[in-house]
Amino acid sequence: MRRLWKRLFQYLFPDPARIAQEIEPINSRRRELAGLNDEELKAAGRRATTLMDVVAVTAVVAARVLGLEMFDVQLRGALAMANGRIAEMQTGEGETLAAVPAVIWYARQGRGVHVMTVNDYLARRDSQWMG
Repeated sequence: MRRLWKRLFQYLFPDPARIAQEIEPINSRRRELAGLNDEELKAAGRRATTLMDVVAVTAVVAARVLGLEMFDVQLRGALAMANGRIAEMQTGEGETLAAVPAVIWYARQGRGVHVMTVNDYLARRDSQWMG
């Protein structure tokens, strides 16, 4: 029983060093994708089959379309959500932007996605902003 709790805790709250190892390849891939023109980036997005590629493409698109760079904390949140884990972020850390790669990841797998907030203003703003 103790091992089960330990595994559950490790699943929900993975080692930060391991997460950091997942972030660097995404940032590396982002740098590669940033050099593509819009059509090439769209094609790369259609070909993306791994979570790393989906997150990287999403980050580049967010930078081009919205003018918002995804920081490592947002990438960590995106990875956590896409892997079914808890992502706790402080107000103003870009929770909405962090949710986008996870939503895309689930949608591309044909899985249902619901994004919820308790704030009506943010729900309206973000549904238009991230639509």
